[in-house]
Amino acid sequence: MLKDMDFCNMVGQVILEGMLLEVISHPSPGLVSPFSKGSHSDMDYNTFLRSTAAIAKYLPDFVHVGLKYDENILERVRNIGLLAEEDMFRATYGINTQKGLIFLTGLIGASTGRCKKLNLSLNRLNIANIIKEITCGIVEKELKNINKDGRLTNGERLYLKYGVTGIRGEVEKGLPTVLKWGLPAFEDALRIGLSVNDALIHSLIYIISKLDDTTVLNRRGLKGLYFMKNIAKNAIFLGAMKTQIGREYVVYMDKIFKKKNISPGGAADLLAVTYIIYKLENWGN
Repeated sequence: MLKDMDFCNMVGQVILEGMLLEVISHPSPGLVSPFSKGSHSDMDYNTFLRSTAAIAKYLPDFVHVGLKYDENILERVRNIGLLAEEDMFRATYGINTQKGLIFLTGLIGASTGRCKKLNLSLNRLNIANIIKEITCGIVEKELKNINKDGRLTNGERLYLKYGVTGIRGEVEKGLPTVLKWGLPAFEDALRIGLSVNDALIHSLIYIISKLDDTTVLNRRGLKGLYFMKNIAKNAIFLGAMKTQIGREYVVYMDKIFKKKNISPGGAADLLAVTYIIYKLENWGN
């Protein structure tokens, strides 16, 4: 049985691995990779490495929250997340690279800690159900009762304009996009012998095809979101990363996303979550 601190550190390492593999994977349409700035002029691969390095030290702390506390877990996760954000912005000179991912990994870390505390198996359903419990009521509390006269976040503004619940809705529902689409696509790709890189891109395309990505909504509106999802569905029809024509189409997706300034940042965050949950489930295998 792992000691609590060792457990926190090891889960933190898995989370860090997922964060790094997301940004390393390519071709990732519209996203930053070692070979492309994607649809961004203000960040590149090095920016993400600096950001991830700054965040890394906080990852075991999220796990510790789940191990130690039974109440106010969301508030405690957010307090640590704010410290991580400050270090992220300091490392990136003010550029928001992974703010949403800090929130998501904070919840995954805390839910993993809760699994250990409650002697539950580390699997996707237990992790997702605990995240649902931690975030229960978050949409009602934070989006349906917005002070419209105050300074709105992007998520609040997009909810008022389009009715999308974004990352809050995703976590309160227990990460449905990851469980229904991200993980099955990733595992299917691995099962037929694709590399981890190609399996991640295959999973990314499925996530893009299903997610109401607020990063895309913010930059390109509903028209851009629908365009992005339809392009991803075309890639899936062609086999995505499982066929030669599908792989060529994914490369085309990258070119067209850059041209149209589409960056599926929300999908990228859920891709990292997909890998993290997969790795936690298969720990020791």
